Amino acid sequence: MNKCAFVIPLHHTHFDYGYYIYYYLLDKNADVYFVFTDDKDKDIFMSNINDKVNYFVLSDLCDIEIVKQNNSYITMKKIFALSKLYDKYDYISCIDSEIKFIGNNDFYNVMKNIVDTKIICCSKLNTNEEHTIKIIKSSLTNLTDKSYHETLQSLSQNFTLYTWWFNLPVYDCKNTEHFLKWINFNDGNLEKFNWFIFDNIIYNFYCILFHNYELKLITNCCYSSLEYCMSFIVENIDKNVCKLYWVSNICYHQNKIYYETNNFQIVYHVDRWHDLKPTLQDNKYID
Repeated sequence: MNKCAFVIPLHHTHFDYGYYIYYYLLDKNADVYFVFTDDKDKDIFMSNINDKVNYFVLSDLCDIEIVKQNNSYITMKKIFALSKLYDKYDYISCIDSEIKFIGNNDFYNVMKNIVDTKIICCSKLNTNEEHTIKIIKSSLTNLTDKSYHETLQSLSQNFTLYTWWFNLPVYDCKNTEHFLKWINFNDGNLEKFNWFIFDNIIYNFYCILFHNYELKLITNCCYSSLEYCMSFIVENIDKNVCKLYWVSNICYHQNKIYYETNNFQIVYHVDRWHDLKPTLQDNKYID
């Protein structure tokens, strides 16, 4: 067993990504756990692998009908797996499956550095970005006690500071038990989860509130996050604000050499934008 791990929610339409991740990490210093919706998905995936696979089945862990009703599959898969694993590892990264690995693959030191740096980057939303503001507000208030809501509203500048898609999400396992208690995570609390709750956003503000993490506002970020930014913005943050370890597919294809020679580890959204080559004159992608 390694000292760090990835948790990957897996849907049957993304099994090919799962196979790639499984075989890629076989000889690396990070374990991987897939989280399936039900036994049917698990059995189909496992039928093409002869070796041992670490996995959880969500329907074995909770009332799957509540998850289905609230469309909370992704967050539930991550949180349930995290609750089963945090006492076995130093660091856990919960991410989606549509990724490609690049870099030196020293995942333990990457996760350790993210935790030790204690910097969380964010963008400032416009007031008309109601959908994303709802994500932040739901993430910060649906699960936490009301006594924290005023503080969280202030820290997030009225739920407009968006932290998702900036750096590789990493849980510091020595804090995770307290985090799970803070969000009142238990089998009887499933109705409070929904699609708008992003586990990484909750954890980011938990770290700011309890563990002295610093929030860095990125003022030249286009749209709501680095998910849609041009490569030069990501490169600037990586050089001047904090070390980043993952990048969107759109930025990766704009400057592969930079990301492959500057210790980036993961390209996310590899199912999107492969042939898209925006320019600085394309206002859709720049601020």
